[in-house]
Amino acid sequence: MADFSETSVSRNAKRIFSAPIADVDTFNTVVSAFAEDATMNIVKNQTSATYKARIDYKKADGSEAGYNLFYATSNTQMAEVVSHLTGNETTETIAGVGGTSAVNDDEYHWLVKFSCTKNITLDGKNYEDTFTVSIGREYMLISGFTYDTTLETIETWADAQDALA
Repeated sequence: MADFSETSVSRNAKRIFSAPIADVDTFNTVVSAFAEDATMNIVKNQTSATYKARIDYKKADGSEAGYNLFYATSNTQMAEVVSHLTGNETTETIAGVGGTSAVNDDEYHWLVKFSCTKNITLDGKNYEDTFTVSIGREYMLISGFTYDTTLETIETWADAQDALA
């Protein structure tokens, strides 16, 4: 009977930021910086993006009237939906005349994922490290990498980003 032989080692590493990224514009700047950086020698392909927001509604007397929670696939789409859900017509429909609506800043969530490949040379042999990088509002995650140099390269890049402290 044939046995399995290990063909690779898959590791994960997570950086939890000391404070969440302050706003979606800063988040998008970080995501663009990662995507466009050529110094890491990593081929990157964005595979998904999720932008989540929650709109809270209050009646004129200040009591809770409900909320809308939604997911978008881009910052532009999220901004447009927030505009619609906080508009007078929607607010009055949900909270009544004199009611209010507001984005719940604590419920914002953004996450963009990249499929990545890094070519590595060790002891004169070439290897390909394939992995996923997820950048969120509160953390950055590297999933499925094999080689220390991959982690070191991304760690060095992340150290240079103020928003990822």
